[in-house]
Amino acid sequence: MNPVEYTASNSRMHGVARISFEGGARLMPARNRYDQELVFEEAEFCARRHGKATLELNRRAMSIHTASSGLPEACAKCARLANVLFALDDDILCRRCARKFAR
Repeated sequence: MNPVEYTASNSRMHGVARISFEGGARLMPARNRYDQELVFEEAEFCARRHGKATLELNRRAMSIHTASSGLPEACAKCARLANVLFALDDDILCRRCARKFAR
């Protein structure tokens, strides 16, 4: 018997984003770019409020945290300074770059 290969059409979480933080989690629709923009805004808000958060979207998980020194840090892709950073794989990204790579 062959294992079922993951595709977007057979994923139960397709079109849904999960934001996890200390003390809870939130599920949000993420079917289109507008929904995904709202998800990133909410994930950023949760990271600011709780210190860190995890966003699961399109089979990718990213950690979101505020800049440790309180000063903006540079994005690994565009060098833009940001106070809230998204860790995806080994890169630390600004929200704009994280949205691009999460699609």
